[in-house]
Amino acid sequence: MNVLELDRIAKRFGRVTVADDLTLSVRQGDAVGVVGPNGAGKTSLFGMISGDLRPDAGEVRFDGHRVTLLDPSVRCRLGIGRTYQVPRPFLGLSVFENTLVAAQQGARARGRASYALAARVLGETGLADLAGRPAAQLGLLQRKRLELARALATRPKLLLLDEVAGGLTDPEVTELVALITAARERDGLAVLWIEHVVRALTATVDRLICLAGGRIIGDGGPLEVLGSPAVKEVFLGTADALTEAENRDA
Repeated sequence: MNVLELDRIAKRFGRVTVADDLTLSVRQGDAVGVVGPNGAGKTSLFGMISGDLRPDAGEVRFDGHRVTLLDPSVRCRLGIGRTYQVPRPFLGLSVFENTLVAAQQGARARGRASYALAARVLGETGLADLAGRPAAQLGLLQRKRLELARALATRPKLLLLDEVAGGLTDPEVTELVALITAARERDGLAVLWIEHVVRALTATVDRLICLAGGRIIGDGGPLEVLGSPAVKEVFLGTADALTEAENRDA
């Protein structure tokens, strides 16, 4: 069953096209990576799925519902959770309070159930010891963990990850991959993941998409897509550059 369907989505900002008659489907339980050069339309794609951006044309369907005109908060309650490339915590709230808000407003959990959900997610993301700390006092890497915790606390059916591995050390990337894999296996959620850390994607996703100019130029198994000459040329400018990136992530 498809949890997400994009039907001929189009979006332009002046002369820049970020989605050009784009059609995409993601099934329940899928893990799909998204790569492409800067300006390819990756984050704009997430915006149109989550509701932060409205497409100029086309339709977005989620879990059998037409959601093209729905606000982000409504889509979140339907089951679309997302992280942002630049974390967006409530700086005046504690780590636990940030996660509790997500549980209550996104998952619509109430009372003890909301507290239990927030506590469980903090444990799963390695933030339990920081539960009482104000979010404003967190470093960048801790804020990324909190961003992921908040998204998971909404109990999503589809999790949109926007470069959550950026800036992490190799052991932290390995831990992140394990965390996301465990969430997929436990909850059966679908994952759509934008990432420049190629190793994180190849270790996690079953399918890889390459975007360029608002179009999908590669779609298939991760190694198949990364091995495509067209993808290598567009993704990092030259085939040799992508090979070097793969070697660094190996």
